[in-house]
Amino acid sequence: MKMIKSTVIGTLMVPAFMLAAGNVSAEETTSTTVEVEATYLTSVPENVFYSDSLKGHHVKSTVEDDENIGTIHDLIIDESGQVTAVIIGVGGFLGMGEKDVAIEWDSLELIWDAEGNKYDVRVNASKEALKEAAEFERDEAEA
Repeated sequence: MKMIKSTVIGTLMVPAFMLAAGNVSAEETTSTTVEVEATYLTSVPENVFYSDSLKGHHVKSTVEDDENIGTIHDLIIDESGQVTAVIIGVGGFLGMGEKDVAIEWDSLELIWDAEGNKYDVRVNASKEALKEAAEFERDEAEA
């Protein structure tokens, strides 16, 4: 009787060990991560610019003969690295009474200036339209 018990127990233990081993290897497979090798630049690619070349830059109105209508304060960048909007300070005088308005990136036009040194940033909006636009509320938790 003892021999039958140990044979039965031994027979039942083999599948249990195999199942446990299978679970361990499955866990190991799903928990490993693939490391991506970093890539590096040695020079600036064509048709790109630095974000700081836009910050502080004046925005001109295409409907008001290229009049300066605001100043770029910041860029909004999504998780894929694409600029989705610019935050422009409008109204006020010397920063007093100024408010921020976010304009979608696709609404802007970037054109090289006459000297070919920098971009002129233009938008199809008037100074009055930007003053009337809703103020952009920055989420301070994200800042």
